[in-house]
Amino acid sequence: MEYITSSGTIAMPAYYALVPQEEMVYLEGGAFFDISKEQILQFGVNVVVNGLTFLGGVCFSAGVSMLTYALIGTTSTSGRKLLNDFFSSLNPYQWVAFGAATVLGTAYGVVQAVYYYNALIDPLVKAFQQAYAEATATPAPAAA
Repeated sequence: MEYITSSGTIAMPAYYALVPQEEMVYLEGGAFFDISKEQILQFGVNVVVNGLTFLGGVCFSAGVSMLTYALIGTTSTSGRKLLNDFFSSLNPYQWVAFGAATVLGTAYGVVQAVYYYNALIDPLVKAFQQAYAEATATPAPAAA
């Protein structure tokens, strides 16, 4: 950020800082990416897990949409007849899609339930168990 005036002198801004030559030279380095094998493996695992989670969510949503269409899309008052009409109208490709949506959507729902149990319910239950154990472990004061 230097500027050479018409007289040939170098004019620097008032807020510049001098940097020694040693700090301007790289002493090490050069690798464009410094990624370990563990980070590459973790990235691959994250891609697979996130992809399956996304696919499971899509299948879950598709299954719910298909059932919603079955329940709302007809005018029958009998629930059994309504579902029978819906399932009898499916072609083979729709059956495959419905089966995949059912399997992957169920797996997604189970994984989400386990996740929320482990993240929310299990720590709460353990906290209550610990508080109960501490409350029952303390001896009652002796009567005077």
